[in-house]
Amino acid sequence: MVELLSAHVARYLRNREDFERGLPAAVLLFTPPLGGVPPTDLEEYPLRTVTNAGPATLGQDEPVVFPLLKSQGNAFGRGITVGRTSNNDVVLDDGSVSRFHAWFSRDAGDAGFLLTDAGSKNGSYVGGGRLLARKPMPLEDGVRLRFGQVEVSFYTAGGFARLLTVRLQP
Repeated sequence: MVELLSAHVARYLRNREDFERGLPAAVLLFTPPLGGVPPTDLEEYPLRTVTNAGPATLGQDEPVVFPLLKSQGNAFGRGITVGRTSNNDVVLDDGSVSRFHAWFSRDAGDAGFLLTDAGSKNGSYVGGGRLLARKPMPLEDGVRLRFGQVEVSFYTAGGFARLLTVRLQP
């Protein structure tokens, strides 16, 4: 389920150990542009809790977290799908994203994550480099991904918890 970053912050502040146990293996963090300029990292956003977060529209004024989880309604067996339509595991409702754009899978060798472009029209990018269709690319914590024109950051559960720890220090 897609959630505002502030909801994750509130749970983290309430009980860090429970928060970390409840995280999926990885997440995507979408950080909306500030004044039309894409942010380079999360530093430009104050992390808020749910209690002081105003009414937000997803993707308009606050970062959004997409869990990388397989949905029961998706029969694609190779991994966690990303695309524009609702039958994907991660839905990015943007015209530049293909109906079935890409998929995430686990690397059997080191249990890391791989991203594979499904032959999308506008491409998938890892760290600025375009992926070749159907050629998996290993992912590192914090790497910027792009699906069409939608940019997100990839974090493993541990990397996401570290991000919150660093950002919430006084």
